[in-house]
Amino acid sequence: MDLSFRFCYDPEGEYFTVLSSFVAIYGDSDGKYCLCHFDYERDKADGYPEAHIQVYGESPVLRMWGGELLGRGLHRLHFPSGHRRFRWCLEDVIEFLVIEGIVPGKPGWQRAIEPGRRRFHETQLRAAIRRDMTTAIGYLEEVGYQVVRRDDRVRLPRQRRP
Repeated sequence: MDLSFRFCYDPEGEYFTVLSSFVAIYGDSDGKYCLCHFDYERDKADGYPEAHIQVYGESPVLRMWGGELLGRGLHRLHFPSGHRRFRWCLEDVIEFLVIEGIVPGKPGWQRAIEPGRRRFHETQLRAAIRRDMTTAIGYLEEVGYQVVRRDDRVRLPRQRRP
């Protein structure tokens, strides 16, 4: 496995965030034979999805279709894997490796990865809400909550006790 993560601050300079991540699964220790890699690149400029998976191998479908796709090869296809906020995380890759029998899982491996996955999902949800508060507030109101901005609350004067 090869891991690479690059970080930066969000546009407001407030939150530390992932700029890019790369997790590759290799069949050899030299990194010559790749099974697949999971990629994320914030604001990817080449038109491909920010979060995607690329798989190495042969495809009878690509042979059947031929043309440019066959020339590029299966490993050049970028399979989307969620949006910036709802993409794969490292714990998903670990689960893939164990579930598919690529590596043996130690007893309790599922419990071990869940806290990290939960933190990742919570962080992504918070970021999604920050970027789209209208939808978050709309949903909360739809299910019966009243959302009042802290600065907009009516403040009653304190009554003095006799």
